[in-house]
Amino acid sequence: MDLYIYNSDLNLLGVMDNFTSLQWNRRYSKCGDFELHCSLDAYTLDMLQRGNVVWKNNDDEAGYIEFRQMDQDVEGKEILVVKGKFLSAYLNRRIVWGQEILQSTAENAMRTLVNKHSITPTDNKRIIPNLSLGTLKGYSQTVNYQVSYKNLLDEIENLCSLSDLGYRVSFDTSNKKLVFDVYAGLDRSINQSVNPRAVFSKEFENILTQQYTESINNYRDTALVGGMGEGTARKLVTVGSSTGLNRFEDFVDAKDLTNVVNGVTLSDADYLKTLTERGNSKLSEGVENRTFDSVINLNANLVYKTDFDLGDIVTCVRKKWGVTINARITEIQEVYEEAGVRINVTFGNSIPTLLDKIKQKMR
Repeated sequence: MDLYIYNSDLNLLGVMDNFTSLQWNRRYSKCGDFELHCSLDAYTLDMLQRGNVVWKNNDDEAGYIEFRQMDQDVEGKEILVVKGKFLSAYLNRRIVWGQEILQSTAENAMRTLVNKHSITPTDNKRIIPNLSLGTLKGYSQTVNYQVSYKNLLDEIENLCSLSDLGYRVSFDTSNKKLVFDVYAGLDRSINQSVNPRAVFSKEFENILTQQYTESINNYRDTALVGGMGEGTARKLVTVGSSTGLNRFEDFVDAKDLTNVVNGVTLSDADYLKTLTERGNSKLSEGVENRTFDSVINLNANLVYKTDFDLGDIVTCVRKKWGVTINARITEIQEVYEEAGVRINVTFGNSIPTLLDKIKQKMR
């Protein structure tokens, strides 16, 4: 497999076809990343510099290098290790500069944030070069969302979590363009008949290894959201209605949400809708986790990127464990090594990492 190396201006620098390993981690509603190991020589040192872009032939996404490490093993062999993030991480370099009130579809809300804060911002110094918006798909999920001075990429990912949509920045090599897109996978589960079904099971021999995890460690289903005001005058709204031991409560401090939009004061009803949306956003971070992590048999009945892909909803079965779930493919790790290619797939929401939990606490 060839790797094409570009500079940050998206000009082709060279091609690499000799490397020890590549891990290419695609994610549906979060930014992907990669790790590349190769021999250390004058060519690789020159090509694989921080900021340069790595692209796999015929792939939609590319990644930029942000980390380099040079190693020498006990036998004297020198190795270069580079790590980076997919190009959507450029959005992590921007904040929502000011207040944004978004009462629209989630897709339009994300496109508005990206456009105003990285494509056509008031301050030209904030423009992310070569970035443009892709085609509007017309997804119907709506949001009532208010945000100020938060990290742009974090807000995009939060809107994805609220709406069950994915995002990506595609690399158009022919036109030297970066294209921001919102997308949703296909429903390929056994519960529908529109698309060809994709069922992953040891019994079908399309899974080599399988791990099933279920957890309520981070679970919350009821939120008391506190908005403007102090004491008994504070605006409060409750999201969720579970009872007894099935009720998991959380408090959401939303004092940052104002009831004045463009000089117009919102009605109490509209302001409470905004608080409710914040509560839903917080609860979306604390869902029950049911996850299958599987290594796919690439020689079986289902072909990667033809019969299943990132974002698709598929059916996972393990009869011996008594588990059958319809789950979205939220992460795909492509591993290229001298021994061959391996595809590791995460079905369903993965367990939050420490960084995820820190971000949730900061919201």
